[in-house]
Amino acid sequence: MRIAIIIAAALLMLMVGGCSKPPAWTLFYYSGQTTVPEGEHYHAIKGYYQDLAQCKKKAEGLEFLTETPSVYQCGFQCQLDEHDVVKCDQWHTFTPKQP
Repeated sequence: MRIAIIIAAALLMLMVGGCSKPPAWTLFYYSGQTTVPEGEHYHAIKGYYQDLAQCKKKAEGLEFLTETPSVYQCGFQCQLDEHDVVKCDQWHTFTPKQP
């Protein structure tokens, strides 16, 4: 009986873990900036999301909570290159909402 419970628990964990996809989108949030700053983007990472809509909603929420218009980017399939520079397959840049 105990073995059956352990096997069932292991199968359940595999099923749950197998159903989740790794996040494809990275949020880069530049608080108080109106344009994307030049240089390193790594410090601006604020989270990882399954899709572009989630990434954008999180940034809009941050902008609302801080009451500070800010530019942000959502990058698709981002990685660090051999020089530790963030490279993404796609960039979507959103300008600050005007009060």
